[in-house]
Amino acid sequence: MLAAKEEQLRAFQEEMSALKENLLADEKEPCCLPQRSAPKDTCRLHQENDEKMCNMEQWAKEQKIANEKLGNKLREQVKYIAKLTGEKESVVLLYTRIKKHSHSHVIYTPSVPDQFIW
Repeated sequence: MLAAKEEQLRAFQEEMSALKENLLADEKEPCCLPQRSAPKDTCRLHQENDEKMCNMEQWAKEQKIANEKLGNKLREQVKYIAKLTGEKESVVLLYTRIKKHSHSHVIYTPSVPDQFIW
């Protein structure tokens, strides 16, 4: 019976030795944990990059809309300037015609020296 107990004790000691080795191996793994957490970090970085890309895409869409609105306003202003330029040219032509017409009808009145009636 003593021999059986000694054999059982040796088995327990071997098992305890194996468990200690496993425990030591597990304790060494924390330095390897960054490698295990690397996929999590990579995932987090991808997620942050995706968020930044979404923000940039949203900003680009907003800029495109703002640029289109600005372009429309500029086109309207160009049309308005063209209209005003045309009206100005018409007024200048009308003014020169009136001026020429009135010069041909200048009346000199001798009763009032150096006075012209237009």
